[in-house]
Amino acid sequence: MHPSLNIALRAARAGAASLISSFDRLDRVKILQELDNDLLTSAHLDAEEAILQLLQKPFPRHGYRSTTERLQEPIESDTTWLLSPLIGTRNFLRGSHGFLLGIACMVEHKVTLAVLVDPLLDEEFTAVRGSGASLSGHRIRVSNKSALPDSVVAVEFPESVTDRSGSSLPLLQQKLLEQSVSLRSTGNAILDMVCVAAGRFDGGLVARPSASYPLDTASMLLREAGGLVSDLSGNPGLEGDELVFASPKYFKQLLQLAR
Repeated sequence: MHPSLNIALRAARAGAASLISSFDRLDRVKILQELDNDLLTSAHLDAEEAILQLLQKPFPRHGYRSTTERLQEPIESDTTWLLSPLIGTRNFLRGSHGFLLGIACMVEHKVTLAVLVDPLLDEEFTAVRGSGASLSGHRIRVSNKSALPDSVVAVEFPESVTDRSGSSLPLLQQKLLEQSVSLRSTGNAILDMVCVAAGRFDGGLVARPSASYPLDTASMLLREAGGLVSDLSGNPGLEGDELVFASPKYFKQLLQLAR
């Protein structure tokens, strides 16, 4: 196993254990503030601290950034760790499954390593650039589905009513249903991307998550699993308001439907 991946996994497991501890006592979890259509809670900070305790000791000269926005001070380093202590906060706070923890390592502005953990299912998704993606040590690939009928697609609408009113996703959802596509919604676009990487879903059409670090982490995992991701116009960047992702053959079908 890649040395940095081994350390990142240990840190992710510590963060996941912290999240489970908080999940078991949701009545004690405090909502601290709202960040970009998401909530910052005490569970985020506890998990972040658990992660940092295991990352900063072996990598004291690396930079660290987090979705909590507490680690934004500039650090001169070619290597930066991107931390997502809790992805899917609303699912978490409702006592529902469908939340993750993410860690990515970025070297010279490119994500080279990704870890995403589902604490409730004890599933560990990992990827190293150029070496493929794995689930708990077993290689994963996107599905080989190429036709729309009888496929499975995740659809996630924007959180706010204002954003939803201008979204293309409701119309695309209707088009998918007309093609006999089975729709899914986990309430977590990053989890949808992970499920496509693992071949559980064939594709996804989602509103772009506001936090960039989880998206950077999951998109790297998806690509290493053989998937593609773009905005609805086919631009490969992750800046669009709405994203489409799937295996290469199925991706073409979704993109044609979206245009």
